[in-house]
Amino acid sequence: MITVYDLGPSKIPESLGASPHVRKVIFTLNYKKLPFMVTIITMDDIENTAKSIGAPPTSKKADGSPKYTVPFIYDSCAAKCVSDSFLIARYLDEAYPDTPKVIPTGTEILQAVFIDTVEKKLPPISAVYLPKIIEFSSQEALEGRAKKYGPIPPPLSAEKQAEVWKKLKEDYDGLNDAYDMSADSGAQGFLMGDNPVFADLAFAAWITMVKLTWGDDSVEWEGVSGWVRGRAGRLVENVLRFERASV
Repeated sequence: MITVYDLGPSKIPESLGASPHVRKVIFTLNYKKLPFMVTIITMDDIENTAKSIGAPPTSKKADGSPKYTVPFIYDSCAAKCVSDSFLIARYLDEAYPDTPKVIPTGTEILQAVFIDTVEKKLPPISAVYLPKIIEFSSQEALEGRAKKYGPIPPPLSAEKQAEVWKKLKEDYDGLNDAYDMSADSGAQGFLMGDNPVFADLAFAAWITMVKLTWGDDSVEWEGVSGWVRGRAGRLVENVLRFERASV
């Protein structure tokens, strides 16, 4: 059994994951039809939990000491811990070769560059997103976040929010070039053909947070689903079709 460690508690359905980084892993497991269970931890629990099961750090702090972050998994079938969403995806490809590969041979660098490009465009969204997390986060989760990052800022004015969404659309529409360069990019919104690769699942993990936070019928999700010539909405729709396998 694969155990995925996610942040919370929150009102986000367990099958989707509260952390977008964890959601990348959950989407990967869903696509591969691999059963898993989720263990919810708080920000304060991350380091101690990771150390207790032998999950490696994902980077280093400013002082050079190990830094532990989610996601990390424990695969009891192999008595194996893996940290970092990309490394987890690569591990799942290797450990479960009969499942669809999300990092096909020769695509690792391309996918890493695409994911890096996607995530570098994200910072502006925090101005509109952070005030909304109060609605779906538990008090325990909010206190843990405040302890680590400080208080959540107040909501922006409607005019400022509109400016943020406009800037995000402009930035993400820049991905059209990457899709146009891919001869295999299809109508489903996937980067390399009719089936998703990890880069697709990672992109979907981030923009799904708008769908989850504001709701299917919101103006915000209507706008985001139109990003990248409508590929963003089609991508999320198709990724969410991969349901969680029964434990």
